[in-house]
Amino acid sequence: MKKRDVILEKYYCINCGSQVKSLYKEYSPSVLKLTKCPSCKRIADKYVEYDLVIVVIDLILLRIMAYRHILLNSEFKIFWKISIGLIFLETYSDWIFLKESSSSRSLKDLNSTLFQNKDLIYQDDLKFYEMSIKTALGFSSFIIVAYFLTAGYSYLRKTEPVTFKVIWKAVALSTCGSILLLPSLIWETYIQEFHVLFVSMYTTLSQLLAHKAISNSEKIWSLLVIFLAHVVKMFIMNTTLTQLVINSDYLIIK
Repeated sequence: MKKRDVILEKYYCINCGSQVKSLYKEYSPSVLKLTKCPSCKRIADKYVEYDLVIVVIDLILLRIMAYRHILLNSEFKIFWKISIGLIFLETYSDWIFLKESSSSRSLKDLNSTLFQNKDLIYQDDLKFYEMSIKTALGFSSFIIVAYFLTAGYSYLRKTEPVTFKVIWKAVALSTCGSILLLPSLIWETYIQEFHVLFVSMYTTLSQLLAHKAISNSEKIWSLLVIFLAHVVKMFIMNTTLTQLVINSDYLIIK
């Protein structure tokens, strides 16, 4: 039996979300006994003895037990690195979409001479950095809104509050579905709308599941939190992206 050498202040049952004293008892270096949850009478965390590959597969399959294991019963130190990677991935996909939008408008509204300058947007590195900052603001606003709504829910229900760090981890892990955009970005010359829609739906379901895993709240509340967080994020992103589109048109005409 494998042992996870992770020492945390608190542990939780991945089945019901209740707090447990420990995940296993060690009788000898080679003999471990998994702890049962006093609430649901099931093994508190079966993933303690599983390989990471199996855990990742269950994460992809959107199983809430796998999310609880990673977010509540493991350290998951690379969440900030994942966040940076996701921000740049989203920025690059928006960059490609902006290029395609500018190109289509150029075909309709500009003559062939002006159309030759459609790639000027790529020559302005400052625009990409601006988009990165604004994507980071959108990502941060999502985390902040989710945190305050979750904290308010915990206060009203008199339950244990979820820390900002755990919310950040949940958002980072559940947004990893955006990596599915890579095939379009690498092998296609443009991002297909149905692919973006599929990735968005999958990511939203993942975020909903991750929030329920850490807050142990009702589905309707988790749905409301994710919805409002998305509304705030999209407001920030759309407001700033519209200005970038206007600026890109100005560069093309100029």
